[in-house]
Amino acid sequence: MRTRRRWLSGEGHVVVDVSYPSPEAARRDDLTAYADYLLTTGREQLLSPFVPVSLAELVGGAGEELLRAGLLDLLDTVQTALLSSDLLRTWGHYAVPRTSLAECWGDAGPLGGNDLKSLAAAVEHAATPAKRRHGLTAPVNVYTAVGPRLRQVPGAAELLKGVGYATAVCRANLTLADVVRRDSEQGLFESGCLVTLDDAFESGGVWRSHYPGGTEPSGDPLIPSGRGWASTAPAPPEQEAESEADADPVDQPLTDADLGACELLRNDADGVVWRSPLRLAHLMDGWFPLHPHVQRELRRSHGPRVRTRLELDHSGRTANAHEAGQDVTAELGDVSSRLTGIAWPLDFFPGLFLELCWPRGGRVIRATTTPLKETLEVDDRVIGHRYDPRVLTREDPPGSDRHGDSAVGLGPRQLVLRAVRRCGLLTLDGHALLDRSVLPSAAYGRPPARPQALALEAALAELLSERRLESALGSRDAWGQPHYPAREGQPAIPLVAYRPLRHREKRPWGDTEPDGAGQLPLQLVAGHLRRLRPGCSPSAAQRAAFRDHCRRLGKADGWELPYGYTFVTEHTRGR
Repeated sequence: MRTRRRWLSGEGHVVVDVSYPSPEAARRDDLTAYADYLLTTGREQLLSPFVPVSLAELVGGAGEELLRAGLLDLLDTVQTALLSSDLLRTWGHYAVPRTSLAECWGDAGPLGGNDLKSLAAAVEHAATPAKRRHGLTAPVNVYTAVGPRLRQVPGAAELLKGVGYATAVCRANLTLADVVRRDSEQGLFESGCLVTLDDAFESGGVWRSHYPGGTEPSGDPLIPSGRGWASTAPAPPEQEAESEADADPVDQPLTDADLGACELLRNDADGVVWRSPLRLAHLMDGWFPLHPHVQRELRRSHGPRVRTRLELDHSGRTANAHEAGQDVTAELGDVSSRLTGIAWPLDFFPGLFLELCWPRGGRVIRATTTPLKETLEVDDRVIGHRYDPRVLTREDPPGSDRHGDSAVGLGPRQLVLRAVRRCGLLTLDGHALLDRSVLPSAAYGRPPARPQALALEAALAELLSERRLESALGSRDAWGQPHYPAREGQPAIPLVAYRPLRHREKRPWGDTEPDGAGQLPLQLVAGHLRRLRPGCSPSAAQRAAFRDHCRRLGKADGWELPYGYTFVTEHTRGR
Protein backbone atom coordinates (compact mmCIF):
# COMPACT_ATOMS: atom_id res chain seq x y z
CA MET A 1 0.00 0.00 0.00
CA ARG A 2 2.91 2.36 0.69
CA THR A 3 4.40 1.64 -2.73
CA ARG A 4 1.11 2.29 -4.53
CA ARG A 5 0.31 5.35 -2.33
CA ARG A 6 -3.18 4.01 -1.53
CA TRP A 7 -4.26 5.68 1.73
CA LEU A 8 -0.66 5.44 2.97
CA SER A 9 2.21 7.70 1.95
CA GLY A 10 5.62 6.28 1.10
CA GLU A 11 6.67 6.95 4.71
CA GLY A 12 3.89 4.74 6.07
CA HIS A 13 1.72 7.63 7.28
CA VAL A 14 -2.07 7.59 6.90
CA VAL A 15 -3.08 10.51 4.66
CA VAL A 16 -6.76 11.54 4.55
CA ASP A 17 -8.77 14.69 3.84
CA VAL A 18 -10.21 16.10 7.09
CA SER A 19 -11.83 19.32 8.19
CA TYR A 20 -12.89 20.78 11.52
CA PRO A 21 -16.64 20.74 12.24
CA SER A 22 -16.61 24.44 13.12
CA PRO A 23 -14.28 27.47 13.36
CA GLU A 24 -14.47 27.17 17.16
CA ALA A 25 -13.16 23.60 17.03
CA ALA A 26 -10.29 24.69 14.79
CA ARG A 27 -9.15 27.24 17.38
CA ARG A 28 -8.91 24.74 20.27
CA ASP A 29 -5.49 23.76 21.50
CA ASP A 30 -4.42 20.11 21.40
CA LEU A 31 -5.13 19.34 25.07
CA THR A 32 -8.61 20.86 24.95
CA ALA A 33 -9.42 18.94 21.76
CA TYR A 34 -8.22 15.69 23.36
CA ALA A 35 -10.30 16.38 26.46
CA ASP A 36 -13.38 16.98 24.27
CA TYR A 37 -12.76 13.62 22.57
CA LEU A 38 -12.49 11.77 25.89
CA LEU A 39 -15.66 13.41 27.21
CA THR A 40 -17.68 12.42 24.10
CA THR A 41 -16.47 9.67 21.78
CA GLY A 42 -14.08 8.16 24.32
CA ARG A 43 -16.35 8.59 27.34
CA GLU A 44 -16.53 4.86 28.06
CA GLN A 45 -12.73 4.72 28.23
CA LEU A 46 -12.63 7.74 30.50
CA LEU A 47 -15.18 6.33 32.98
CA SER A 48 -14.09 2.69 32.74
CA PRO A 49 -14.64 0.79 36.05
CA PHE A 50 -11.46 -1.24 35.47
CA VAL A 51 -9.00 1.58 36.24
CA PRO A 52 -7.55 1.70 39.78
CA VAL A 53 -9.28 5.02 40.58
CA SER A 54 -12.01 6.39 38.30
CA LEU A 55 -12.05 10.02 37.24
CA ALA A 56 -15.52 10.46 38.74
CA GLU A 57 -14.18 9.34 42.13
CA LEU A 58 -11.19 11.68 41.87
CA VAL A 59 -13.32 14.76 41.19
CA GLY A 60 -16.18 13.77 43.49
CA GLY A 61 -19.00 13.45 40.97
CA ALA A 62 -20.02 12.72 37.39
CA GLY A 63 -21.12 16.22 36.37
CA GLU A 64 -19.89 17.45 33.01
CA GLU A 65 -18.07 20.50 34.40
CA LEU A 66 -16.46 18.49 37.21
CA LEU A 67 -15.22 15.84 34.78
CA ARG A 68 -13.86 18.42 32.33
CA ALA A 69 -12.04 20.41 35.01
CA GLY A 70 -10.57 17.26 36.56
CA LEU A 71 -9.46 15.88 33.20
CA LEU A 72 -7.76 19.15 32.20
CA ASP A 73 -6.02 19.25 35.59
CA LEU A 74 -4.72 15.71 35.08
CA LEU A 75 -3.42 16.52 31.61
CA ASP A 76 -1.82 19.69 32.94
CA THR A 77 -0.13 17.64 35.68
CA VAL A 78 1.39 15.31 33.09
CA GLN A 79 2.58 18.29 31.03
CA THR A 80 4.11 19.94 34.11
CA ALA A 81 5.92 16.72 35.03
CA LEU A 82 7.42 16.48 31.54
CA LEU A 83 8.51 20.13 31.53
CA SER A 84 10.11 19.92 34.98
CA SER A 85 12.12 16.76 34.32
CA ASP A 86 15.91 17.19 34.06
CA LEU A 87 16.07 14.08 31.87
CA LEU A 88 13.78 15.37 29.10
CA ARG A 89 13.51 18.14 26.51
CA THR A 90 10.04 19.01 25.21
CA TRP A 91 8.80 20.37 21.91
CA GLY A 92 5.08 21.07 21.99
CA HIS A 93 3.46 18.01 23.54
CA TYR A 94 6.36 15.72 22.63
CA ALA A 95 9.12 14.78 25.09
CA VAL A 96 12.61 13.69 23.96
CA PRO A 97 15.25 12.18 26.32
CA ARG A 98 18.35 14.35 26.60
CA THR A 99 20.51 11.26 26.06
CA SER A 100 18.75 10.64 22.76
CA LEU A 101 19.42 14.22 21.66
CA ALA A 102 23.08 13.95 22.60
CA GLU A 103 23.44 10.72 20.62
CA CYS A 104 21.78 12.38 17.62
CA TRP A 105 24.06 15.43 17.73
CA GLY A 106 27.08 13.15 17.94
CA ASP A 107 25.98 10.95 15.02
CA ALA A 108 27.74 11.61 11.72
CA GLY A 109 25.10 9.77 9.64
CA PRO A 110 21.91 11.06 7.99
CA LEU A 111 19.87 13.43 10.21
CA GLY A 112 22.77 13.50 12.68
CA GLY A 113 24.63 16.46 14.11
CA ASN A 114 26.16 17.63 10.84
CA ASP A 115 22.81 17.69 9.01
CA LEU A 116 21.12 19.54 11.89
CA LYS A 117 23.91 22.15 11.91
CA SER A 118 23.48 22.57 8.15
CA LEU A 119 19.73 23.03 8.63
CA ALA A 120 20.27 25.71 11.29
CA ALA A 121 22.77 27.56 9.07
CA ALA A 122 20.42 27.36 6.07
CA VAL A 123 17.52 28.84 8.08
CA GLU A 124 19.76 31.59 9.48
CA HIS A 125 20.99 32.70 6.04
CA ALA A 126 17.88 31.83 3.98
CA ALA A 127 16.85 35.47 3.47
CA THR A 128 20.29 37.11 3.54
CA PRO A 129 21.32 38.54 0.13
CA ALA A 130 24.27 36.76 -1.49
CA LYS A 131 26.14 40.05 -1.83
CA ARG A 132 25.34 43.60 -0.85
CA ARG A 133 24.14 45.94 -3.58
CA HIS A 134 24.08 49.72 -3.70
CA GLY A 135 20.91 51.38 -2.55
CA LEU A 136 18.04 50.08 -0.44
CA THR A 137 17.41 46.33 -0.18
CA ALA A 138 13.82 45.13 -0.54
CA PRO A 139 12.56 43.05 2.44
CA VAL A 140 12.83 39.28 1.89
CA ASN A 141 10.78 36.57 3.62
CA VAL A 142 11.69 32.88 3.38
CA TYR A 143 9.68 30.14 5.10
CA THR A 144 11.29 26.79 5.90
CA ALA A 145 9.08 23.82 6.78
CA VAL A 146 11.15 21.37 8.81
CA GLY A 147 9.53 18.13 7.61
CA PRO A 148 9.92 18.72 3.83
CA ARG A 149 13.47 20.05 4.42
CA LEU A 150 14.46 16.84 6.26
CA ARG A 151 13.18 14.76 3.34
CA GLN A 152 15.82 16.41 1.14
CA VAL A 153 18.69 15.06 3.26
CA PRO A 154 20.46 12.21 1.40
CA GLY A 155 19.89 8.86 3.07
CA ALA A 156 17.10 10.14 5.34
CA ALA A 157 14.20 8.29 3.68
CA GLU A 158 14.35 5.18 5.89
CA LEU A 159 14.74 7.25 9.07
CA LEU A 160 11.58 9.26 8.33
CA LYS A 161 9.25 6.27 8.03
CA GLY A 162 6.63 5.62 10.69
CA VAL A 163 7.10 7.41 14.03
CA GLY A 164 10.70 8.18 13.09
CA TYR A 165 9.34 11.24 11.26
CA ALA A 166 7.96 12.75 14.49
CA THR A 167 11.25 12.03 16.28
CA ALA A 168 13.32 13.70 13.54
CA VAL A 169 11.04 16.78 13.37
CA CYS A 170 11.16 17.30 17.15
CA ARG A 171 14.96 16.97 17.21
CA ALA A 172 15.34 19.44 14.35
CA ASN A 173 13.01 21.99 15.97
CA LEU A 174 14.82 21.71 19.31
CA THR A 175 18.14 22.27 17.51
CA LEU A 176 16.81 25.38 15.75
CA ALA A 177 15.32 26.72 19.00
CA ASP A 178 18.68 26.25 20.79
CA VAL A 179 20.55 28.06 18.00
CA VAL A 180 18.08 30.98 18.07
CA ARG A 181 18.33 31.28 21.88
CA ARG A 182 22.14 30.99 21.94
CA ASP A 183 23.33 32.90 18.88
CA SER A 184 20.77 35.67 18.40
CA GLU A 185 19.23 38.62 20.19
CA GLN A 186 15.52 37.69 20.28
CA GLY A 187 15.91 36.04 16.89
CA LEU A 188 18.06 38.78 15.28
CA PHE A 189 21.42 37.39 14.11
CA GLU A 190 24.60 39.39 13.41
CA SER A 191 23.98 38.85 9.68
CA GLY A 192 20.91 41.09 10.00
CA CYS A 193 18.46 38.19 9.45
CA LEU A 194 15.56 37.73 11.86
CA VAL A 195 14.60 34.07 12.48
CA THR A 196 11.32 33.30 14.26
CA LEU A 197 9.00 30.32 14.64
CA ASP A 198 6.01 31.01 12.39
CA ASP A 199 3.82 27.91 12.77
CA ALA A 200 3.91 25.07 15.33
CA PHE A 201 0.60 23.40 14.43
CA GLU A 202 0.43 19.89 15.96
CA SER A 203 4.04 20.34 17.18
CA GLY A 204 5.44 20.68 13.67
CA GLY A 205 7.65 23.57 12.67
CA VAL A 206 7.64 26.28 9.99
CA TRP A 207 10.39 28.88 10.52
CA ARG A 208 10.43 32.40 9.05
CA SER A 209 13.66 34.11 7.95
CA HIS A 210 13.27 37.87 7.37
CA TYR A 211 15.83 40.35 6.05
CA PRO A 212 16.47 43.06 7.07
CA GLY A 213 15.44 41.91 10.52
CA GLY A 214 15.97 45.21 12.34
CA THR A 215 12.87 46.73 10.75
CA GLU A 216 10.46 44.52 12.72
CA PRO A 217 9.53 44.85 16.42
CA SER A 218 11.29 42.46 18.77
CA GLY A 219 9.57 39.78 20.80
CA ASP A 220 9.87 36.14 21.80
CA PRO A 221 11.06 34.42 18.58
CA LEU A 222 9.69 31.02 19.69
CA ILE A 223 6.06 32.15 19.95
CA PRO A 224 4.41 31.24 16.60
CA SER A 225 3.38 34.42 14.79
CA GLY A 226 1.40 32.91 11.88
CA ARG A 227 2.57 35.52 9.36
CA GLY A 228 2.94 33.00 6.56
CA TRP A 229 -0.64 31.80 6.91
CA ALA A 230 -1.95 35.37 7.17
CA SER A 231 -0.09 36.37 3.99
CA THR A 232 -2.00 33.76 1.94
CA ALA A 233 -5.43 35.13 2.89
CA PRO A 234 -6.85 37.75 0.49
CA ALA A 235 -6.91 41.21 1.99
CA PRO A 236 -10.44 42.64 2.38
CA PRO A 237 -11.25 45.85 0.49
CA GLU A 238 -10.54 48.96 2.57
CA GLN A 239 -14.04 50.43 2.22
CA GLU A 240 -16.17 47.37 1.85
CA ALA A 241 -19.83 47.87 2.62
CA GLU A 242 -21.43 45.89 5.41
CA SER A 243 -23.57 43.98 2.89
CA GLU A 244 -20.36 42.98 1.07
CA ALA A 245 -18.70 41.38 4.11
CA ASP A 246 -17.68 37.73 3.84
CA ALA A 247 -20.54 35.38 4.59
CA ASP A 248 -20.39 31.93 6.16
CA PRO A 249 -21.93 29.01 4.23
CA VAL A 250 -25.33 27.98 5.53
CA ASP A 251 -27.79 25.17 4.87
CA GLN A 252 -31.35 25.85 3.85
CA PRO A 253 -33.82 23.55 5.66
CA LEU A 254 -34.95 20.44 3.82
CA THR A 255 -38.61 21.03 2.89
CA ASP A 256 -39.52 17.74 1.19
CA ALA A 257 -42.19 16.58 3.62
CA ASP A 258 -42.97 13.33 1.75
CA LEU A 259 -39.33 12.36 1.26
CA GLY A 260 -38.64 8.92 2.69
CA ALA A 261 -42.21 8.19 3.85
CA CYS A 262 -43.14 4.72 5.15
CA GLU A 263 -44.88 2.43 2.66
CA LEU A 264 -47.12 -0.27 4.16
CA LEU A 265 -46.65 -3.56 2.28
CA ARG A 266 -48.66 -6.00 4.40
CA ASN A 267 -50.80 -5.98 7.56
CA ASP A 268 -52.40 -9.31 8.40
CA ALA A 269 -52.57 -11.93 11.11
CA ASP A 270 -48.90 -12.84 10.68
CA GLY A 271 -47.56 -9.36 11.21
CA VAL A 272 -46.79 -5.94 9.71
CA VAL A 273 -44.39 -5.38 6.82
CA TRP A 274 -43.39 -1.92 5.64
CA ARG A 275 -40.63 -0.27 3.62
CA SER A 276 -38.81 3.00 4.19
CA PRO A 277 -35.48 4.50 3.11
CA LEU A 278 -32.69 5.33 5.50
CA ARG A 279 -32.27 9.04 6.16
CA LEU A 280 -29.12 10.90 7.12
CA ALA A 281 -30.58 11.64 10.57
CA HIS A 282 -31.09 7.89 11.13
CA LEU A 283 -27.41 7.17 10.38
CA MET A 284 -26.12 10.07 12.46
CA ASP A 285 -28.18 9.38 15.57
CA GLY A 286 -28.73 5.60 15.35
CA TRP A 287 -32.53 5.38 15.13
CA PHE A 288 -35.31 4.36 12.72
CA PRO A 289 -39.07 5.11 12.70
CA LEU A 290 -41.66 2.45 13.43
CA HIS A 291 -44.88 2.09 11.47
CA PRO A 292 -47.96 3.41 13.36
CA HIS A 293 -49.59 -0.07 13.32
CA VAL A 294 -46.55 -1.53 15.13
CA GLN A 295 -46.46 1.39 17.55
CA ARG A 296 -50.09 0.94 18.58
CA GLU A 297 -49.84 -2.78 19.25
CA LEU A 298 -46.49 -2.69 21.05
CA ARG A 299 -47.63 0.22 23.23
CA ARG A 300 -50.86 -1.56 24.10
CA SER A 301 -49.02 -4.71 25.21
CA HIS A 302 -45.70 -3.41 26.59
CA GLY A 303 -46.11 0.26 27.49
CA PRO A 304 -44.33 3.38 26.15
CA ARG A 305 -40.81 1.88 26.21
CA VAL A 306 -39.70 -1.68 25.52
CA ARG A 307 -36.48 -3.52 24.73
CA THR A 308 -36.64 -5.23 21.34
CA ARG A 309 -34.36 -7.19 19.02
CA LEU A 310 -33.37 -5.81 15.61
CA GLU A 311 -32.10 -8.36 13.09
CA LEU A 312 -30.37 -6.94 9.98
CA ASP A 313 -30.12 -8.97 6.79
CA HIS A 314 -27.94 -7.05 4.32
CA SER A 315 -28.51 -9.18 1.22
CA GLY A 316 -25.30 -10.11 -0.55
CA ARG A 317 -23.09 -8.80 2.25
CA THR A 318 -21.84 -10.41 5.45
CA ALA A 319 -22.40 -8.41 8.62
CA ASN A 320 -20.60 -9.00 11.91
CA ALA A 321 -22.50 -10.54 14.78
CA HIS A 322 -22.99 -7.21 16.57
CA GLU A 323 -24.61 -5.62 13.51
CA ALA A 324 -26.67 -8.65 12.45
CA GLY A 325 -28.45 -8.90 15.80
CA GLN A 326 -28.82 -5.87 18.07
CA ASP A 327 -30.69 -5.19 21.31
CA VAL A 328 -32.39 -1.83 20.81
CA THR A 329 -35.09 0.24 22.49
CA ALA A 330 -38.54 0.94 21.05
CA GLU A 331 -39.72 4.40 22.18
CA LEU A 332 -43.48 4.40 21.63
CA GLY A 333 -44.79 7.96 21.91
CA ASP A 334 -48.32 9.15 21.33
CA VAL A 335 -47.44 10.99 18.10
CA SER A 336 -44.39 9.14 16.78
CA SER A 337 -42.34 6.07 17.67
CA ARG A 338 -38.92 4.76 16.77
CA LEU A 339 -36.16 2.25 17.45
CA THR A 340 -33.12 3.84 19.13
CA GLY A 341 -29.58 2.70 19.87
CA ILE A 342 -28.97 1.17 16.43
CA ALA A 343 -25.41 0.60 15.18
CA TRP A 344 -25.80 0.87 11.40
CA PRO A 345 -23.24 -0.96 9.22
CA LEU A 346 -20.62 1.31 7.68
CA ASP A 347 -21.77 0.67 4.09
CA PHE A 348 -25.34 1.83 4.80
CA PHE A 349 -26.05 5.18 3.12
CA PRO A 350 -28.89 7.74 2.90
CA GLY A 351 -31.64 6.45 0.64
CA LEU A 352 -31.00 2.72 1.15
CA PHE A 353 -34.38 0.96 1.23
CA LEU A 354 -35.09 -1.23 4.26
CA GLU A 355 -37.98 -3.68 4.32
CA LEU A 356 -39.03 -4.27 7.92
CA CYS A 357 -41.13 -7.12 9.27
CA TRP A 358 -42.66 -7.34 12.73
CA PRO A 359 -44.21 -10.76 13.55
CA ARG A 360 -47.37 -10.02 15.48
CA GLY A 361 -47.06 -10.58 19.22
CA GLY A 362 -43.25 -10.71 19.27
CA ARG A 363 -40.47 -8.31 20.15
CA VAL A 364 -38.21 -9.02 17.17
CA ILE A 365 -38.09 -6.75 14.12
CA ARG A 366 -36.29 -7.90 10.98
CA ALA A 367 -34.84 -5.38 8.50
CA THR A 368 -33.78 -6.56 5.02
CA THR A 369 -32.11 -4.85 2.06
CA THR A 370 -32.92 -5.82 -1.55
CA PRO A 371 -30.03 -6.39 -3.99
CA LEU A 372 -30.10 -4.89 -7.49
CA LYS A 373 -29.69 -7.04 -10.59
CA GLU A 374 -26.51 -5.16 -11.47
CA THR A 375 -24.30 -2.79 -9.55
CA LEU A 376 -24.61 0.96 -10.18
CA GLU A 377 -22.03 3.68 -9.69
CA VAL A 378 -23.64 6.98 -8.67
CA ASP A 379 -20.99 9.70 -8.52
CA ASP A 380 -18.31 8.17 -6.27
CA ARG A 381 -20.63 5.69 -4.52
CA VAL A 382 -20.97 2.06 -5.69
CA ILE A 383 -24.54 0.86 -5.04
CA GLY A 384 -25.67 -2.76 -5.13
CA HIS A 385 -29.04 -2.49 -3.33
CA ARG A 386 -32.38 -0.77 -3.93
CA TYR A 387 -32.41 2.86 -2.89
CA ASP A 388 -34.44 6.07 -3.16
CA PRO A 389 -32.55 8.37 -5.56
CA ARG A 390 -34.30 11.46 -4.15
CA VAL A 391 -32.99 10.83 -0.63
CA LEU A 392 -29.52 10.07 -1.99
CA THR A 393 -29.44 13.39 -3.88
CA ARG A 394 -30.71 15.44 -0.95
CA GLU A 395 -28.81 13.85 1.93
CA ASP A 396 -25.50 12.63 0.48
CA PRO A 397 -23.98 15.89 -0.88
CA PRO A 398 -20.49 17.17 0.01
CA GLY A 399 -20.26 17.95 3.71
CA SER A 400 -22.79 15.29 4.77
CA ASP A 401 -21.94 11.94 6.32
CA ARG A 402 -22.86 10.01 9.44
CA HIS A 403 -20.45 12.15 11.49
CA GLY A 404 -21.88 15.55 10.59
CA ASP A 405 -23.97 17.64 8.19
CA SER A 406 -22.57 21.10 7.55
CA ALA A 407 -21.42 23.33 4.70
CA VAL A 408 -18.74 24.95 6.88
CA GLY A 409 -15.24 24.38 5.53
CA LEU A 410 -16.27 23.38 2.00
CA GLY A 411 -14.53 24.83 -1.05
CA PRO A 412 -16.42 26.65 -3.83
CA ARG A 413 -16.90 23.49 -5.97
CA GLN A 414 -18.33 21.52 -3.08
CA LEU A 415 -20.51 24.46 -2.03
CA VAL A 416 -22.03 24.67 -5.51
CA LEU A 417 -22.78 20.93 -5.61
CA ARG A 418 -24.23 21.01 -2.10
CA ALA A 419 -26.46 24.01 -2.80
CA VAL A 420 -27.87 22.52 -6.01
CA ARG A 421 -28.52 19.11 -4.43
CA ARG A 422 -30.00 20.49 -1.20
CA CYS A 423 -32.07 23.38 -2.58
CA GLY A 424 -32.94 22.49 -6.17
CA LEU A 425 -36.26 21.22 -7.50
CA LEU A 426 -36.25 17.45 -6.97
CA THR A 427 -37.50 14.95 -9.54
CA LEU A 428 -38.55 11.34 -8.88
CA ASP A 429 -35.32 9.95 -10.37
CA GLY A 430 -33.07 12.12 -8.20
CA HIS A 431 -32.42 15.11 -10.49
CA ALA A 432 -32.08 18.48 -8.76
CA LEU A 433 -32.52 21.80 -10.63
CA LEU A 434 -31.76 25.19 -9.10
CA ASP A 435 -32.41 28.70 -10.39
CA ARG A 436 -28.93 29.86 -11.39
CA SER A 437 -29.52 33.40 -10.14
CA VAL A 438 -30.15 32.27 -6.54
CA LEU A 439 -27.10 29.98 -6.30
CA PRO A 440 -24.99 32.42 -4.19
CA SER A 441 -27.86 33.04 -1.78
CA ALA A 442 -28.58 29.31 -1.52
CA ALA A 443 -24.96 28.64 -0.60
CA TYR A 444 -24.52 31.48 1.91
CA GLY A 445 -28.05 32.36 3.02
CA ARG A 446 -27.66 35.92 1.69
CA PRO A 447 -25.80 37.62 -1.15
CA PRO A 448 -22.11 36.96 -0.37
CA ALA A 449 -19.13 39.27 -0.84
CA ARG A 450 -18.00 39.79 -4.41
CA PRO A 451 -14.88 37.55 -4.13
CA GLN A 452 -17.04 34.72 -2.78
CA ALA A 453 -19.59 35.17 -5.58
CA LEU A 454 -16.85 35.18 -8.21
CA ALA A 455 -15.36 32.00 -6.72
CA LEU A 456 -18.77 30.29 -6.96
CA GLU A 457 -19.14 31.37 -10.60
CA ALA A 458 -15.69 30.01 -11.45
CA ALA A 459 -16.46 26.73 -9.68
CA LEU A 460 -19.80 26.46 -11.49
CA ALA A 461 -18.08 26.97 -14.86
CA GLU A 462 -15.62 24.16 -14.05
CA LEU A 463 -18.40 21.78 -12.97
CA LEU A 464 -20.39 22.52 -16.14
CA SER A 465 -17.36 21.90 -18.35
CA GLU A 466 -16.69 18.59 -16.56
CA ARG A 467 -20.36 17.55 -16.95
CA ARG A 468 -20.73 17.24 -13.18
CA LEU A 469 -23.57 19.76 -13.58
CA GLU A 470 -25.67 20.68 -16.61
CA SER A 471 -27.54 23.72 -17.88
CA ALA A 472 -31.32 23.58 -18.27
CA LEU A 473 -34.21 25.93 -18.98
CA GLY A 474 -37.16 26.42 -16.65
CA SER A 475 -39.72 29.10 -15.87
CA ARG A 476 -40.88 31.22 -12.94
CA ASP A 477 -44.54 31.75 -12.00
CA ALA A 478 -46.20 34.89 -10.67
CA TRP A 479 -45.34 33.93 -7.06
CA GLY A 480 -41.64 33.58 -7.87
CA GLN A 481 -41.58 29.77 -7.79
CA PRO A 482 -39.40 28.03 -10.41
CA HIS A 483 -40.75 25.17 -12.53
CA TYR A 484 -39.24 22.51 -14.75
CA PRO A 485 -39.99 21.86 -17.57
CA ALA A 486 -40.77 25.45 -18.47
CA ARG A 487 -44.49 26.29 -18.46
CA GLU A 488 -46.24 28.20 -21.20
CA GLY A 489 -46.84 31.87 -20.55
CA GLN A 490 -44.21 32.09 -17.80
CA PRO A 491 -40.86 33.90 -18.18
CA ALA A 492 -37.97 31.52 -18.85
CA ILE A 493 -35.06 31.29 -16.39
CA PRO A 494 -31.72 29.43 -16.60
CA LEU A 495 -31.35 26.46 -14.27
CA VAL A 496 -28.38 24.48 -13.00
CA ALA A 497 -29.11 20.75 -13.01
CA TYR A 498 -27.51 17.98 -10.97
CA ARG A 499 -27.86 14.66 -12.78
CA PRO A 500 -26.65 11.62 -10.81
CA LEU A 501 -23.96 9.87 -12.84
CA ARG A 502 -25.02 6.26 -13.16
CA HIS A 503 -22.63 3.84 -14.80
CA ARG A 504 -23.55 0.34 -15.83
CA GLU A 505 -21.42 -2.62 -14.90
CA LYS A 506 -18.11 -2.32 -16.75
CA ARG A 507 -17.38 -4.77 -19.57
CA PRO A 508 -13.95 -6.29 -20.13
CA TRP A 509 -11.79 -5.52 -23.15
CA GLY A 510 -13.13 -7.01 -26.38
CA ASP A 511 -16.60 -7.82 -25.00
CA THR A 512 -19.60 -7.01 -27.20
CA GLU A 513 -23.23 -6.14 -26.71
CA PRO A 514 -25.66 -9.10 -26.55
CA ASP A 515 -27.00 -8.31 -30.02
CA GLY A 516 -23.79 -6.93 -31.39
CA ALA A 517 -23.59 -8.70 -34.76
CA GLY A 518 -21.70 -6.56 -37.22
CA GLN A 519 -20.65 -4.07 -34.57
CA LEU A 520 -17.16 -3.23 -33.38
CA PRO A 521 -16.24 -4.72 -29.98
CA LEU A 522 -16.69 -2.51 -26.94
CA GLN A 523 -13.46 -1.65 -25.17
CA LEU A 524 -13.28 -0.07 -21.74
CA VAL A 525 -10.39 2.40 -21.62
CA ALA A 526 -9.30 3.21 -18.08
CA GLY A 527 -8.23 6.73 -17.11
CA HIS A 528 -4.57 7.29 -17.97
CA LEU A 529 -1.88 9.90 -18.57
CA ARG A 530 -0.99 11.03 -22.11
CA ARG A 531 2.08 13.01 -23.14
CA LEU A 532 1.36 16.42 -24.68
CA ARG A 533 3.01 17.99 -27.69
CA PRO A 534 5.74 20.55 -26.87
CA GLY A 535 4.25 23.91 -25.90
CA CYS A 536 0.84 22.45 -24.95
CA SER A 537 -0.58 22.35 -21.44
CA PRO A 538 -3.55 20.48 -19.88
CA SER A 539 -6.86 22.25 -19.34
CA ALA A 540 -8.19 23.08 -15.89
CA ALA A 541 -10.92 20.46 -16.40
CA GLN A 542 -8.37 17.69 -16.98
CA ARG A 543 -6.34 18.79 -13.97
CA ALA A 544 -9.49 18.55 -11.85
CA ALA A 545 -10.40 15.19 -13.42
CA PHE A 546 -6.95 13.82 -12.50
CA ARG A 547 -7.36 15.01 -8.90
CA ASP A 548 -10.78 13.32 -8.70
CA HIS A 549 -9.26 10.16 -10.19
CA CYS A 550 -6.50 10.15 -7.56
CA ARG A 551 -9.02 10.81 -4.80
CA ARG A 552 -11.17 7.83 -5.84
CA LEU A 553 -8.10 5.60 -5.95
CA GLY A 554 -7.14 6.69 -2.44
CA LYS A 555 -3.78 8.00 -3.64
CA ALA A 556 -2.05 9.53 -0.63
CA ASP A 557 0.05 12.14 -2.46
CA GLY A 558 0.92 13.46 -5.91
CA TRP A 559 -2.52 14.63 -7.07
CA GLU A 560 -1.17 17.15 -9.58
CA LEU A 561 -0.52 16.26 -13.22
CA PRO A 562 3.18 15.75 -14.08
CA TYR A 563 4.72 18.38 -16.32
CA GLY A 564 4.12 17.71 -20.01
CA TYR A 565 1.17 15.34 -19.51
CA THR A 566 -2.63 15.52 -19.58
CA PHE A 567 -5.23 13.10 -18.21
CA VAL A 568 -7.57 11.04 -20.39
CA THR A 569 -10.75 10.18 -18.50
CA GLU A 570 -12.25 6.70 -18.49
CA HIS A 571 -14.38 5.97 -21.58
CA THR A 572 -15.72 3.18 -23.78
CA ARG A 573 -14.32 2.75 -27.28
CA GLY A 574 -16.16 1.12 -30.17
CA ARG A 575 -19.84 0.64 -30.88
